[in-house]
Amino acid sequence: MVLPTTQLKLFAPEDAFPEPAPCDWTVLCWGLGADSTAILVRMLENPVTFGLRPDLSDLIVINAVTGMEWADSVELAERHVLPLLRAKRVRLVQIARGGHSIAKDGIEILTDTRTPTTIRTSGEWSLLLDLQLSGTIPMYGGARLCSVHSKGEPLDRWFELHLTGSYRHIIGFEAGETGRARIDTSYGKTGRNPWYPLINWGWDRPKLLSYLRERFGVTWPKSYCWACPYPTSAGSLPDHMARAERFPEQIVEAALLEYTAQALNPRFTLYANSSLRHQLHLAGNTRALDLLAARLDAEPWSVYEVRRVLTPGRSAECLSWHGPRCAACLAYEQQHGKPRPRCKACQGLPKQSCTRRAPGCYDPQKKGTAWRSVRRVGMLPRPLAKTSLDRFASVPGRELAHTASVVDGYAFGFDRVVTIQRGEHFPAVERQFVTAPASVPTKARNGFETAWQSARAAAPQPPTLGPALLPGA
Repeated sequence: MVLPTTQLKLFAPEDAFPEPAPCDWTVLCWGLGADSTAILVRMLENPVTFGLRPDLSDLIVINAVTGMEWADSVELAERHVLPLLRAKRVRLVQIARGGHSIAKDGIEILTDTRTPTTIRTSGEWSLLLDLQLSGTIPMYGGARLCSVHSKGEPLDRWFELHLTGSYRHIIGFEAGETGRARIDTSYGKTGRNPWYPLINWGWDRPKLLSYLRERFGVTWPKSYCWACPYPTSAGSLPDHMARAERFPEQIVEAALLEYTAQALNPRFTLYANSSLRHQLHLAGNTRALDLLAARLDAEPWSVYEVRRVLTPGRSAECLSWHGPRCAACLAYEQQHGKPRPRCKACQGLPKQSCTRRAPGCYDPQKKGTAWRSVRRVGMLPRPLAKTSLDRFASVPGRELAHTASVVDGYAFGFDRVVTIQRGEHFPAVERQFVTAPASVPTKARNGFETAWQSARAAAPQPPTLGPALLPGA
């Protein structure tokens, strides 16, 4: 028996979030995974119980497409969920980011229908394309900006453009994820009323997987991008490697991204303490490794000049005093010419930033912002790119450095010539020439040349030789 919503609350955890009152709309963010799918299926079966109209005309299901979804997530959604949406004529909206800049390019609406037949796997822009062009990979530390850019921002834009009045925004945080829910409740937007049904129901992952298994006869997989760096830290690496064994073509795309990013920056690996190539080797996935080797040989290659500027980080004193200040603390400083101990309200202000740029604001022992310039020189077959770099390294004063492959028997190593080594203190600069697949165009952050000249003046380096002998130089 399905309990009415008011009764369900009685059995919810003590720190459950209150269910919003019925609104003009209910919007469920469906990521194709088990969490949001369990909520969706349960609501489709008993709409009135969950404050929806019997005909579900007030329910909108929306999927933000990243372009990097596992094939089994797509197949299960099409086989089991889309028929339910068609039968009940539930509106499914699939969107993607319209381009690199959400401000300039907006969003792309891939489908908006009550009779959905397919899950769209990519738009004109995709997270994969963005990573390929930037020569980077998703980062395993700090904020999950890849999710913000490919999901959060497009969803926010769609809400702004297409929703009027109040709406319940359903998100599939499980029981035990109240911390994530509390953070989400702080994102106040006009008309938005967040709702976390799984927390209210007390449903953890075993519970919702059991529900879906009873309903569809399958074990529903997690939904995440195949280039996600978190399986190792989340303790799900064995499942991730098993999935890679089933879908080698997709994991190879992730391995190719990682290889190119690591060529441009040796510190880049997909996982905190290991590369994806090494994990595929440990898992015995020779099929994926063979495919990666073939892709590397088939791709056009280039010689890249990569320069970096690393600024000093903010000092402890700067972090204490030069962030946003409340009116009382600011008035005291203006009146007395010196800061007072910051009050609790002042200390709690977010997004501290320094506008004074005083010398004491910087700590030369602490790394701050990294600026990068990438110059692509020529597009060549892999052997010719290697020959060009060898010729470049043959000039006196230069030295070719080879990093061996992490997997014996495969040409997964790197060749580079470092012409400026990074110093021990900041600001610091570094410069290298390296061969890699030619997927990254010439690009630099705005203001890079000014920052480069300034950092070089502040941190003198030995004179270097120019890029003679490189094709197209």
